[in-house]
Amino acid sequence: MNGAFAPVITPFRRDYQPDGSRLLAHCQWLLSQGCGIAAFGTNSEVNSLSAAEKLDLIDQLIAGGVPAPRMMPGTGQAALTDTARFSGHDERLGCGGVRLLPPFSHKDITHEGIFSLITNMLVA
Repeated sequence: MNGAFAPVITPFRRDYQPDGSRLLAHCQWLLSQGCGIAAFGTNSEVNSLSAAEKLDLIDQLIAGGVPAPRMMPGTGQAALTDTARFSGHDERLGCGGVRLLPPFSHKDITHEGIFSLITNMLVA
């Protein structure tokens, strides 16, 4: 992976549901500008969308022609099992990478501990 990956703001419809068609159009424009797609980060309502909504939106982007290797979605969730499910899904799609949240419920965890936790989660 190389180049710039733009944080993508997730558009919503008036009924508060994510708007997949507008998201796709925006991602296609970003790609046309030479950017990779960094969806579901701090600019993309990471904590406002359910894991199921994010999985559906990634599937919509892939179906709409966004190349998986040009995506690096944020997959971190409060629940470890949701993070593993979302990360595995994106890996199977061929996403270029994922961005994870560091554990935020543990105090004084070392960098080695975080690395071990994430490595073991992704290998499982």
